[in-house]
Amino acid sequence: MGTPRTDLLLGLVQLNVLRALIVNIDVLGMSAAEMHDNALSPFSTAGTWHTPHAEARLPAALMPTSLQRSVCHHPWLDLLPIPKLRDNLLQAANSLDEDELCHDLCGYQIAADGLSGVIVWKDPWDPAGWEITGTFLRRWGWVLKDCWDLFQSTNYWRARRGESRLSRAVWALACKEIKP
Repeated sequence: MGTPRTDLLLGLVQLNVLRALIVNIDVLGMSAAEMHDNALSPFSTAGTWHTPHAEARLPAALMPTSLQRSVCHHPWLDLLPIPKLRDNLLQAANSLDEDELCHDLCGYQIAADGLSGVIVWKDPWDPAGWEITGTFLRRWGWVLKDCWDLFQSTNYWRARRGESRLSRAVWALACKEIKP
């Protein structure tokens, strides 16, 4: 496998993340029609998950957390293969602008350092394939607290490109900042 270069992805980051989310919709046994504005997650107490058998077939990273089971939420959150991130987003639900988060996840704006958003390098349900950009970390670090698997996968992909790794201190500092 060659060296992944983010400059080749500038025009594809949006498509890349959207593709990942669409694949995870399918993996979860849902449909795009179930993602309407007023949808409720089938994992939450207000939703009804298909069967325990159906849940057992899910990739480990997409299995619902206890918080997902107890807090009503939109199913878009279930599509992210980082359980701690899902929990952080649920806990911060009253403090975040979901539209702004969506735009930043998809990299709708090119940042001064070249790229913003999230890049998915492997199967969308595999958290080891997810990388966040420095711009995303600076803007949304407060929802990435304790997402050390995402920290490790981000550094893996940065190293593959010959970029410097993010230090634990930089990550932890970004995660402590309060949303402006």
